[in-house]
Amino acid sequence: MEQRAYGRTGEKFSILSFGAQRIVDSHGCSEKEAVSMINYALDHGIRYFDTAWIYSAGQSEERVGMVAKDRRADMWIVTKVWARDGKGATTQLEQSLKRLQTDHVDEWRLHNVWSLEELDKLTAPGGALEAAVQARKEGLTRYISISGHSNPQVQIQALERFPFDSVLCSTSVLDHFILSFVEEFIPVARAKGVAVAGMKIIGLGILAHLYEKALRYAFGLPIDTAVVGMDSMEQLKNNLAVAETYQPLTDEERLELFKEVLPLVSPKNAPWKAENWTNPVIWKKR
Repeated sequence: MEQRAYGRTGEKFSILSFGAQRIVDSHGCSEKEAVSMINYALDHGIRYFDTAWIYSAGQSEERVGMVAKDRRADMWIVTKVWARDGKGATTQLEQSLKRLQTDHVDEWRLHNVWSLEELDKLTAPGGALEAAVQARKEGLTRYISISGHSNPQVQIQALERFPFDSVLCSTSVLDHFILSFVEEFIPVARAKGVAVAGMKIIGLGILAHLYEKALRYAFGLPIDTAVVGMDSMEQLKNNLAVAETYQPLTDEERLELFKEVLPLVSPKNAPWKAENWTNPVIWKKR
């Protein structure tokens, strides 16, 4: 697979990375299959594994940890913190490290910062960002990150407040048409040398019937890697096949993809950009 530099970290990763949110019972993925998938991904060139404290009450982290205990040196592990206060964040990191069976993560990511009010909480004195800086000093994380699904201006403001090492943001073809991180945020991140990982590539399954084109669209963006959620070995192998033979979309293919996807663009189909994720009726207000 094509390898790309990961911001200013000095690391390189394959264009396809492993989103571990779905390797859990609630998505029909058994422990045995989850472990097999992670090992298969490692054996086929994927090093970057993204999980979170909040995913399925820790089951995602636990399953990543089942492989990390034996193959930690091969893995770049990213986990996310949900708490907005420093004390809560530190407690969550302690739990994450235990589940992951490691003494450190490569990136600790402030998760789903969807508004300036949320950013204010994180960056205030005693907030989660202070805990992240302290964790880095103690060697519990190597890099500090942030993620955003909704409004690219929030992540732009985040980079003005703190030199985050990386950002995970929504870059599916659905996201091209509304509140676009590609158009608004990525140029800012690139200018600052901040690593960019793309997510929501298959749009929570909305683009499953177009997965090959959706992946090629994402790989063609100025991002460093695409984090793709998978819940079966079949999905992993299909995604690897696209990544290993990746060719950019032609202008004509890109235009045809936009025509296919545009009728699908709605708050219901992209709830991460809706004002209310659980009742996605209107788009997020800036």
